[in-house]
Amino acid sequence: MLTSNALHAHQVMPPVSIESFEDIADAYLLARLERIDLKLQQHLQAIYEREDDKHNMQGLVLTPEQIQQLLIQPEGRPYWTKQEQTEVKREPRFKYQASVAESRLAQLATCFALTEFETDLLLLSLLPWFDSRYAILFSFLIDDPQKKQLTVALALQVLAPGASNTVSQQAFLLPQAKLIWHRLLHLKGRGNQGGSSWGDMLLQADAAIYHYLIGQDSLPLALTRCAQWLSVAESRWNPRPELSERIARYCFDNTTSTSPILLLRGHRSSARAQAVAMAANSRARQTLCLDAELLPEEDEDALNVLLLALREARLRDACLILRSMPALAEARSVLFTRFSRHVEMHQGAIVCLIDPHTSSLWLANMPQLLLDMPQRSLAEDEALLRSHLQPFQLADDLDLTSLVRRFHLSLETLPQTLQEADLYRAQRSADALLSNQDLHTAFRLRAQQNFGKLAQRITPSRTFDDLIISDELTLQLQEIMAAIQYREHALEQGFARKIAYGTGISALFYGDSGTGKTLVAEVLANALGVDLIKVDLSTVVNKYVGETEKNLSRIFDLAAADAGVLFFDEADALFGKRSETKDAHDRHANIEVSYLLQRLESYPGLVILATNNRSHLDKAFTRRLTFITRFSFPDKPLRERMWRSIWPSTISLSDDIDFSELASKAEVTGANIRNIALLAVWLAAEEQAPCIRSTHIERALRRELSKMGRIVG
Repeated sequence: MLTSNALHAHQVMPPVSIESFEDIADAYLLARLERIDLKLQQHLQAIYEREDDKHNMQGLVLTPEQIQQLLIQPEGRPYWTKQEQTEVKREPRFKYQASVAESRLAQLATCFALTEFETDLLLLSLLPWFDSRYAILFSFLIDDPQKKQLTVALALQVLAPGASNTVSQQAFLLPQAKLIWHRLLHLKGRGNQGGSSWGDMLLQADAAIYHYLIGQDSLPLALTRCAQWLSVAESRWNPRPELSERIARYCFDNTTSTSPILLLRGHRSSARAQAVAMAANSRARQTLCLDAELLPEEDEDALNVLLLALREARLRDACLILRSMPALAEARSVLFTRFSRHVEMHQGAIVCLIDPHTSSLWLANMPQLLLDMPQRSLAEDEALLRSHLQPFQLADDLDLTSLVRRFHLSLETLPQTLQEADLYRAQRSADALLSNQDLHTAFRLRAQQNFGKLAQRITPSRTFDDLIISDELTLQLQEIMAAIQYREHALEQGFARKIAYGTGISALFYGDSGTGKTLVAEVLANALGVDLIKVDLSTVVNKYVGETEKNLSRIFDLAAADAGVLFFDEADALFGKRSETKDAHDRHANIEVSYLLQRLESYPGLVILATNNRSHLDKAFTRRLTFITRFSFPDKPLRERMWRSIWPSTISLSDDIDFSELASKAEVTGANIRNIALLAVWLAAEEQAPCIRSTHIERALRRELSKMGRIVG
């Protein structure tokens, strides 16, 4: 026998959900809600009449006479909406819809091809969202005060009374049924009843569907951590209108029944998502962007999020952008396969953003179109930057050409970057003009990527004035700087077509340890106004097949968006000679070398490789490197200059120090001289000597040479 525990426990619960039902603009929705309510009232009344113990349900249910009257002459809205008492009359925020076609409920049913029964089932599950008293009724009807949701059995009894009807309608709640497949409804066990039957399963409606029906647009909570709606400002400059038009024609003018899959390939700073959003905006469509890297760790949770994204995009006839799908396909193949099955049934545009050099991506068994994002020229980047700088008060000496040569412009972050530059300007003075330094600081910080353990970011502080090198080496460094400065100019003159793949600039620094290879790499980065990205090969090289390429791919992809100089120290550990192919490991090592060659040749920035022995590197690398620079042991004149320049101006030196003799006494590198000078300072401080004497330097020199296995003659 049913009990009234659940009913009595919640009799005082007030109706909640929306401010006023006068705010519901959808007359069709209200009429359908009334229809569902009357079905529930009929079922409840039949049970009520069979109860020996009459329960006080006043205010919660209608009398049989009222039910009969409303069945004959419906009022177009549920009875409880009329119970709202408002002291002050006000204009409704919306007017009732003029036609069924404008109803969001009708649009939802059409969008997912729901039958009338499926629509009724969805609305029945949503009733507690419209009025919390329905939760009390559900709890009463299933005789469980702890559960206030609809069960499968109760839903079928209300909407399909009679055993034959109930059996025939069960198919609408199978896993492949539209309501469940598209995540409009969720089936959930009743928890403490471990062996409960299918009929005892709870039917949960998504709150996002309720908000959609009453005209409130918001993403489901589970989607908010990895997806967002993209907005396109009408005044925002579109650098690739022809590409946006191609995307629009393929994605939104496509008349085929299958969902068009577009692969848009380009660097992360190439405004791929912005191009798609502009294409969608030209066809009055919204754009939802989801990043697969931010999905939950558990596959079931991640799949639910992906399916919610499909549902939200389909519900609003929006374009769905998917980021990081190649990584998902590789790392979570089962999840990717399950998601692909749902994509095959999706109706709407899907765009996958893929990075250059990634493997082919086949999402579902459907035709796909691959488009490449055209790379902007320096002139286009400068025009883009200049157009966004119009609202600011600018200094007269702005050098935008140098700025766009150093940093990649991203349409997604450009407005924020310029706002940050203006904040740096205001820190100098409220009346100051926006300067090159303000822009450089903001762009430099925005460009910094997170390499994690794969690389160390070094902010360079030393300049060409700190270098004591030979004239020949100075000339080669000037050539490297010229190549970087005029690379784009040469490509625009036609060399991009002539040389095709070998457009990157790379330099090999080789020579004994301590001869200044790392120092010069830092100086070059400083001259370019960027950071030095020093790769930690101990974290990159991995014994497991394929892991080294993954690490290298991540480094090059991040570095392409970063503005830094990529520096591989002790590069022979990674760029060493290829061996004869004797086993699978040898074959894989050779694949790593080939992959590196490909990435080096196409990398848009400067890559520096450093090694102590050039002969240890594979000849394929040395043939394709742009520059090969030897760092020799400094000769006597250079060593003497190093001895004289190593001391800070605040250090006092004794007159008995003979730098010429020191340069002749031992063949050491600049790094050795630095170590000797530091030890000499420490020794003098220990003795509390007023200055550095030759005895301090002689003692430090002996210690340094002993480290090297040498003695002073």
